[in-house]
Amino acid sequence: MSLVQETTGKRSSRRPGAHNDNNQNIEYDSYLLKENNELPFGYNDSDWIDFPIDGMENSAIKIVNAKDIYEATPLRDEQYTNESIPTSRRCVKLGDIHEISNTGESVTIKSNLAKKTLKANEPLPLPRLPLTPKRGRGGQAAAKKVLPTVHRVLLYNSQSPRSARKHHPSPNLRSQNVKPQPNPQPKGQTAGANQVTNYILEEPDEKNREFRDADFDNDDDLDNISNFDDSDTVSISSDTEDGYRAHAYKLTHSSDRLLSSPKDSSTLVFSRSSDEDLCNPESVLVSSLFPYVPPYLSFSSNTKKGPNVPPELHRILKWRVTSIMPKVVRLILANSGMRMLKKTNDWMGVWGKHLKSPCFKTIRSYQKINHLPGSFRIGRKDSCWKNLQRQMRKHSNREFGFMPRTYVIPNDLCALRKRWPKYAQRNTKWIIKPPASARGAGIRVVYRWGQIPKRRPLIVQKYIERPLLINGSKFDLRLYVLVTSVNPLRVFMYHNGLARFASVKYSAKADTLNDRCMHLTNYSINKFSSNYSKNEDVNACHGHKWTIKSLWTYLANRGVRTDGLWEALRSLVLRTILAGENGINSMIRANVESKYSCFELFGFDVILDSDLVPWLLEVNISPSLHSELPLDAHVKAPLVQGVLNTALYNIPPKLSQEKQRELAAEFCFPAGTQMCYDKRMYINYLSREEKNKHNTFTRKSMEHREEYIDAILEKLTPDDVRCLIIAEDELARCTPLERIFPTDQTYKYLKYNDTPRYYNRLLDAWESRYANNRTEGIALLRDYCQSKYHLEVPAPPAKKDLNVSPVEESTVKNAMSVPEEVLEA
Repeated sequence: MSLVQETTGKRSSRRPGAHNDNNQNIEYDSYLLKENNELPFGYNDSDWIDFPIDGMENSAIKIVNAKDIYEATPLRDEQYTNESIPTSRRCVKLGDIHEISNTGESVTIKSNLAKKTLKANEPLPLPRLPLTPKRGRGGQAAAKKVLPTVHRVLLYNSQSPRSARKHHPSPNLRSQNVKPQPNPQPKGQTAGANQVTNYILEEPDEKNREFRDADFDNDDDLDNISNFDDSDTVSISSDTEDGYRAHAYKLTHSSDRLLSSPKDSSTLVFSRSSDEDLCNPESVLVSSLFPYVPPYLSFSSNTKKGPNVPPELHRILKWRVTSIMPKVVRLILANSGMRMLKKTNDWMGVWGKHLKSPCFKTIRSYQKINHLPGSFRIGRKDSCWKNLQRQMRKHSNREFGFMPRTYVIPNDLCALRKRWPKYAQRNTKWIIKPPASARGAGIRVVYRWGQIPKRRPLIVQKYIERPLLINGSKFDLRLYVLVTSVNPLRVFMYHNGLARFASVKYSAKADTLNDRCMHLTNYSINKFSSNYSKNEDVNACHGHKWTIKSLWTYLANRGVRTDGLWEALRSLVLRTILAGENGINSMIRANVESKYSCFELFGFDVILDSDLVPWLLEVNISPSLHSELPLDAHVKAPLVQGVLNTALYNIPPKLSQEKQRELAAEFCFPAGTQMCYDKRMYINYLSREEKNKHNTFTRKSMEHREEYIDAILEKLTPDDVRCLIIAEDELARCTPLERIFPTDQTYKYLKYNDTPRYYNRLLDAWESRYANNRTEGIALLRDYCQSKYHLEVPAPPAKKDLNVSPVEESTVKNAMSVPEEVLEA
C-alpha cells in the first residue's frame, strides 16, 4: 500500500478532511480502506512505517476498537467507573505518519510533504483516494488500470447501549478532542520504536449528550430488563388504551350486559333474510319521495337480471370499466342494464382505484366515483393513528383510545425506545405493519427490540395478546361502512359482515410468533394453510370464515347481548370517521365541484378481546369485494347493491326535453317531472340570506344544543330543503344498510367536530323532531317541493363563494396549503 499523491482538480475539495455540513447528523464514520499488494500508478511507498504492528507486517492500517481497550482483562473492572476513559472508537491511519510525539497538549506529525502541529481538538489528516481518470473532450479515456479492492468499514462512535447511556458520546467526530491512549504491552515486549500510540475520542462538552442515533439495530441490551430500574425510562401508565379499556370494560360488564337466559337473545339477532337482501326492483327507475325531484336508478342483484331498460335510456347509461372492478360489481351493473365501456370519458359512474386529490377536479358534476378525496386521513394506518391521537389530546383517551398504542417509525422511534424497557418487563408483544399496505403484506409479530426495523416507514402497534377465542382460534371482524357525504355527515353501516378466523389455534408463547396463520386473520394468508377449512353454509358456525349474523347467533346463544356489542361498534366507527372528518372535508371543498360526485365505502377491521371490548386495527379505503366463496358472495353482493342504491344515481343529462317527457310517460311519472340529473339539487354556493343563517347558527357563542334545536327549523331556506330531501331519499333506499349518523341520539358526537357544522346541526334538529314521526316531516318537505321552493337557486358567483361560516373558512385555510379554486355547479 502507498499514499496517494496530492493532485489538484475539481475533486480536491472533496478530500476526507474537508468539512461537510451534510454529514453533521451522521452518527458513524465510514472510511474506505485500501488493501492491495500491487501499487497502482500515482502511489509512492517511501513514507510508510516499516515496523510491524501487532504482528501484521504487510498492513499499514490499525483499527483502534474501543472494545479492545475497554474490555481488556486488566481494565474491565474499572472501565465504566473511570470517567477519564473515553467511550468512543476511531480508525487511525498510520501510513501518513513518520513520527508521533506527545508534547504536552499538541501532537506533532511529520511526513515527506509537510510538518504540522495539531491542537488536541483538531482531527488527524486522512489519506486521499486516487482520482478517476479524466476523459478528454472528444477523445477516448485513458487505459483502465486495475484499482485495489475497496473495503467499507463502519466504525460506530458508541461501544454499547449501556455505556452509551452513561457517557453519551457526541456524534460529531470533528468536534471532539483527540487524546493519546497507550496500548497495553504484551508480556515479554518492551516499549520502544515499535510502540504504537492509539487515539481515541473524548467528549468535549455536554451539548450533544441528549442526541441518540436513529438506528438502534444493535441495541439488544434493551431487552435485558435486569439492567434497568424505574428511573431509566418513562412511565407507560398513561398509554392511550388504558382509559378506553376501563371505560369499555365497565360498559360491557354492566348489569344488563349479559342476558338472564340464552333464549331471550333470539330477539337480538338480525331478522333480515338473504332472500330479502337479494330482491330485484320492479322498475329500473324509482321515484323520489318528493315531487319535482329527478328519479333514481335502481340496481338489481348479481344473480338475476333486472327489469328491461328502454333503448334510449340504455344508450346513455355508461359505466367505465377498470382493471380492479370486482366481479360482483360488474354482474350487478350488467343485470341492471348498464353499458360497460373500457374507453370513454362520457361515463356516469366508475368503480376504481383511489385518485389523487387534484384529479377529482376533472370529474363532471353529473359523474359519480366511489371515493372521497382525503379519505387516507383514516385509510392509512399512520394517518389514522395521528388523527385519533389528536382527538385524544383534545378530548380524552377514554373516548378515542380504542386503537392499540401505536408508534409511527421512524418519527416515534425515540419515544418507543424510552418506553421499551417497561414494555419488556411486561413481555409486551408488537405487530409491525407497513403504513399503506393490505392483505397482510409485510405484517409480523415481534417481541424483541432488535426485530424492529429502525429506518423503514412502518407502524409498531401493541398486539392484543388476550383476544376472544372461538374453538381455540382468534378472529377479527370486517365491518362495511358507507359515507355518502361529509358535510353534512351521513354514515351508513352494513348490518352483515365477515368474521375471519386464523387457521391455527392460538398460543401466546413467544416461540409461536412467526406462525402467521396463528396470529394473523387475513384470508389472503390463511387460505394457503393446510389447516384452512372453507365454510360452505352461510348460516353455519364452522370453518374459518363466518358471517357476522352467524357470529351474533353464536354469541347470543351463549348469553351475550349482541345489541350492546353492535352499539359499541357503531360508536367506534363514528369516532374514527369524526377524527378524520375535518381533513377530508377540506380536501372535498378544494377539489370536488358537486355534492353529487363522491361517496366512499370503508372496511373497518375490529378485534374483540377476551372481555368483549372492541379494538380498531385499521381502516381500508378499498375493501376487497372479491367473492371466491359462496359465503363471500352472500355477504358482498347485497352490500354492493345497497351501496349503489343508497348513493342515489341519476340519469345523465343527455336526453332532450322531448325524450324526457316520453320517458316519464313510459314509467308513469307525473307530467313535468325532470328525468335527468338536475344540477340545482347539488350546488355549492349560497344566497345572501342562506349565508346569514349559516353564520348565525355556527357562531362560537352558540355552544348549547338548546339554542339551535328549534330555531334552526323555524324558517327553512331552499338550501335547507335540498339538504333534507337528499337525506330522506337516502334513508328510504338504504336497505340493507343502517344509517348510524345522523340519528336522534348522535348529537353527542357533534362536539368532536373541530368547528360547528351548520348542516350537521340542521339534521340534528330535524331528527330530534321527526325521527319518531317521519311521515309528518316528509309531508312538510313535500309541501315545499310542490311549489318548487327547493329549485330556487342564486346566481352562480363570479368567484368561489363557500357555503360555510367564517369559522369554518379560517380552519380550512389553515389546513390546506394550496389555494382553493372556484367550485360552480
